[in-house]
Amino acid sequence: MSLNPELRKMLNENTQAAGPALQDMPLEDARAALRQSFIQQGYPLEHPATIEHLEFGTGNANFSIDIYRPINSSETALPVLLYFHGGGFVLGDTQAYDRQSRAFAYLLKVAVVFVNYRLAPEHRYPAATDDAKEAVNWLASHASDYNLDPQSIVACGESAGGNLAVHAALHAKALNAKKEEKVNIIATSLIYPVTDLRPFYQSNLQYPSMQNYGNGYNLDIAELNWFWQQYLESDDQANLADNSLILHPQLQRLPNTHIIVAQCDPLRDLGITFAMKLQELDVNTTIDCLPGMLHSFMFHGGICADALRHFYKVIEIIDRQFRSN
Repeated sequence: MSLNPELRKMLNENTQAAGPALQDMPLEDARAALRQSFIQQGYPLEHPATIEHLEFGTGNANFSIDIYRPINSSETALPVLLYFHGGGFVLGDTQAYDRQSRAFAYLLKVAVVFVNYRLAPEHRYPAATDDAKEAVNWLASHASDYNLDPQSIVACGESAGGNLAVHAALHAKALNAKKEEKVNIIATSLIYPVTDLRPFYQSNLQYPSMQNYGNGYNLDIAELNWFWQQYLESDDQANLADNSLILHPQLQRLPNTHIIVAQCDPLRDLGITFAMKLQELDVNTTIDCLPGMLHSFMFHGGICADALRHFYKVIEIIDRQFRSN
């Protein structure tokens, strides 16, 4: 199947508008442009929710979380969707993801803990991974104080956030192994995740989807290169297992994992290869490749009926993960 016609129309309109690419904008303008795009084109409904904002400052982290709950649920210990947003470790915030967070809380009947991790280039690697781990530490120590169930957590992330969801799940396993805290991440949902930065620095290591969809399909290789330039202190950090998760030595400790990729996404094959790696390690792993979709299809539901349908499919996948444990 080729690219969805409604998404093709969106790309054509973007080309005709002829505005600068994100990587060519001043940083704050790029952040504002992504935020506005997600709000205008994304999930079209605003479900009711209560929202609590918390700020944190520790020796290893300085970030905030927003807790989204269904209305009239504050007295109930809710399962937790621990959510890490996308944006190449550079863009993205709670405003851009507000309608999506509300939808997850409303439709899944869970508490969404949205992690506002520190962004590059102000905070380069490993700031984001440190914040992901500290979010797990906070849940382990304080979940009951906020009527959250620390034994029923699904870690979910989009794009760069998929990388952080993996770090969160592995850190939870490490905490439990040390018997320091008890926090149970029962599953991970990884949506078009970033799992290997090496191809952006090694010409002899390429994925076909990067070549087929690396230009003119919503997320260009030039934009991806810009993200990593902001995030990494040096090129050789792309070889670290934290950043190229395919190399991580503890992947066999991951819980049940579902990976969702988009057909017309340069990152598609990174997610597929990562899923195959997990299956080789006997991690219970399933994968969906969504036909005709682009990277960030979760934020195309306002302009594309198929993207909205796939948004609800992601909801159903996460719901099954909560119910199967």
